[in-house]
Amino acid sequence: MSENATKAELRLCARLELDEAAASSLIAAMRAGTSSRQAVVLSPLAPEGYIPPFACEDMSAHAWLPPRVYVPVAGERPTAHEDYARGLYYSLDLSSCWESAALAVVPAPEASLDLCAAPGGKSMLMVARYLPACHTANEVNASRRGILRQNMALCGVPNVEVTGLRPDQWAAEGRLFNLVLVDAPCSGQSLLCKGIRNPGCLGAQMVNGNAKRQKGIMLAAVQCVAPGGYILYSTCTYDPDENEKVMAYILRRVPGWEAVEVPSLASYRSTLCDFPAYRLLPHHGCGAGGFCCLLKKI
Repeated sequence: MSENATKAELRLCARLELDEAAASSLIAAMRAGTSSRQAVVLSPLAPEGYIPPFACEDMSAHAWLPPRVYVPVAGERPTAHEDYARGLYYSLDLSSCWESAALAVVPAPEASLDLCAAPGGKSMLMVARYLPACHTANEVNASRRGILRQNMALCGVPNVEVTGLRPDQWAAEGRLFNLVLVDAPCSGQSLLCKGIRNPGCLGAQMVNGNAKRQKGIMLAAVQCVAPGGYILYSTCTYDPDENEKVMAYILRRVPGWEAVEVPSLASYRSTLCDFPAYRLLPHHGCGAGGFCCLLKKI
């Protein structure tokens, strides 16, 4: 491990219970800022048999890869092609695609809600897997909601309603969904691995503040799920307080929920909890990293 590692870096590695090699890899990735890997997901506008107009990697070894997702080879710029402007595909980080892989075990929902949807990546990945009869993409922040609405329209997402309610307002609404996506606001530690400055993201104050907010969002989200329905919780951060511990809190606090196994993510299963939850780190080679856990209402 680097002799120059900061206390915050060492604290994070200790909380993740990483061995020396993995800790060194994580610290190096956060400092290098080059772990991001671009991916594209085809939109509903892409015609049958459509192939993106750029060279893509062979990802056949990754059983978790969601349908209609392609990974451009290094140097390709998907957003520079005309087909991007036409809305035939949406560009995002590969780690976001990994987080959505848990949907592989979820039946196609009649009604779905993306509670923290902007700019729209998770909604696009869900729509690419199965077109729900009715989808609601929600974003509280007005400016981000405008970007979300623009992306949904550009990519031709059908049967979508863009809304701006707070999670507690959704809970009070009384509407029930078969699937709720909670791509929760977080400290965004993986941004460092993308080369994006994020001061304070490794500090306890930011982590604890986000963990409190995430628990509140989830306590509202569980009230929006129909019997037998699911919540997919995800973040783009590493700290267990914002991930495994939030899920443990919900499972302990709210009866009638269980965490669901995702066979295609078995090799990424977290060792920091006794229920199925999954974490991606930069040294896994699939982007900057993240966390996901699938909960089912029983």
